[in-house]
Amino acid sequence: MTRTRLLTALPVAACLAALCSCSSSNSAGAAGQNAPLAKVDAASLAPKGIDGRGPDGAEGRPAASIVLTPGDIAKAKKAKFRVGIVMQTMNVEWSTEQIRGITDELRKYNAQVVGVVDPDYKVEAQVAGLQNMIQKAPDAILSIPVDDTATAATYKQVARAGIKLILMDNVPKGLRYPTDYQAMVSSDNQGDGAVGAKALAAYIPQGGTVGVLHFGVDFRVTEDRRAGFVDWMKAHRPDIKIKQVEFLDPAKAGDQAADFLTANPDVQGMFTEWEVPATGIESALRAQGRNLPITSVNIASDVALDMADDGMIKAVGAQVPYDQGQAEAKAAIASLLGKQVPQWIAFPAVPVIRNNVQSAWRQIYHGNPPAQLVQACRKNNACDAKH
Repeated sequence: MTRTRLLTALPVAACLAALCSCSSSNSAGAAGQNAPLAKVDAASLAPKGIDGRGPDGAEGRPAASIVLTPGDIAKAKKAKFRVGIVMQTMNVEWSTEQIRGITDELRKYNAQVVGVVDPDYKVEAQVAGLQNMIQKAPDAILSIPVDDTATAATYKQVARAGIKLILMDNVPKGLRYPTDYQAMVSSDNQGDGAVGAKALAAYIPQGGTVGVLHFGVDFRVTEDRRAGFVDWMKAHRPDIKIKQVEFLDPAKAGDQAADFLTANPDVQGMFTEWEVPATGIESALRAQGRNLPITSVNIASDVALDMADDGMIKAVGAQVPYDQGQAEAKAAIASLLGKQVPQWIAFPAVPVIRNNVQSAWRQIYHGNPPAQLVQACRKNNACDAKH
């Protein structure tokens, strides 16, 4: 897997929670042409806390708020709980890291994963997969909905079957806490968008114009990211004009970006809500012989390489999918033991720019950065190359 390609033509969860098409191969040609007008460093971009609100306006709580005592752990090990996982796709690193975090955490409690559903972003496939998972009668299901509305009726069947439900990123329409689901775990998506705004603002002169390439589907995650970006700009850089354009098919986001950029030659920077459309924007700009700063959400190999080569993607607010997976698993065990888990377990955005891309990679993925990234940083005498 080329470290990520999130979302295809259907409304998707989050992730998009989420990730991308290779965009780094020609990025060196753009190097140095769009230097920031103000200093940008990861520390200044880091959020002071959780910016957004969760389902029903819930306040974000840290994963540490899920507490299991030695006695709880002993009970869980004895119970040998069975857990099912229903994803949006498995063809992205966000998903594989979620699964790795979930399985590593469940192993601590002698719990078993009974299956992983990969619907490839298709609503019908997810509904069928979720129904099949319910028939397996696991003790808990961990899942990220592909479509908040179209899958809602099926998710309501989970509670009626006596199965605990821990959600990732989104809550389907009409589900109520804590009866229909026991917790939702996600990044602070509004904070992720604010990171993108702070970073992009450093490249935009007074009175400048930026573009937002927005996922035009009723989807809480991307709406929160856009809100985080727009709200930060309005509060801190009201001089900047914001123009917006929607796309529906992530695979064609680059085409929408190309048309938008042609019609709006005054745009001096771009934001979009995850890295798949970000690489589409970069491809569109290259085809037009232009070079503009881009910010987004989520880090993947091609995005990290683009940063190392001083390409157009300058910063992202990253999620921590492995840690989120661990929290989801722990929340499931706690709820199965009769404990009430906070409605929203939230993780703050992790700012990633060229100067911290390797250390951020370690933080996010709990492992060493790819060899290509290390080599690119050394070659360019850039990033946190000493690492």
